Amino acid sequence: AHIIERNGKIARLTEEYANDKRAFDLKIQQRNQEIAEFEKNYKNGDPTAISAYCSMVLSHSKYPSGFPQEFRVAYVPKPKELVVEYELPIKDIVPAVAEFKYAKTRDVIDEKPRKLSDIKELYQDVVAAICLRTLHELFEADPENYLDVIVFNGFVQTVDPATGKDIRPYLISIRTVKEKFNEI
Repeated sequence: AHIIERNGKIARLTEEYANDKRAFDLKIQQRNQEIAEFEKNYKNGDPTAISAYCSMVLSHSKYPSGFPQEFRVAYVPKPKELVVEYELPIKDIVPAVAEFKYAKTRDVIDEKPRKLSDIKELYQDVVAAICLRTLHELFEADPENYLDVIVFNGFVQTVDPATGKDIRPYLISIRTVKEKFNEI
């Protein structure tokens, strides 16, 4: 009786494994079909596929914590133009302290604040670097040459100190042609 019970359990586990494997194989097959369909649509110049591909390129960019990395893209096939709306970090991303010094005699760490002009300059460099990096990544990842022009609009989400309301001011807007961008 013990052997019959054991053999029955083995048969059930084997059947469960076979069912799980079939389901897993079906999921892989469906996923592969989706990828093949996406690749076909991209190669055929489908605007939705091109937008999705560009979104994937940007979503794989690695930035330090504190960088929002929220964006929207739209592709217009006739002028081969991609429009990118990109959320930038706020000015707080630049540390307000320039350096720390340990004062041994007092056993304290003194802070040296960063000048406001230095904060402004560093923040402008960060904004410009994000813009250039985004343009570069998109042009570089365009094997089918669907992008002749990219429009980059960088904005921040912040609070208007005068009204206390949420605002989205644009800090940078650039339109560049691939040929000219590649020269730099």
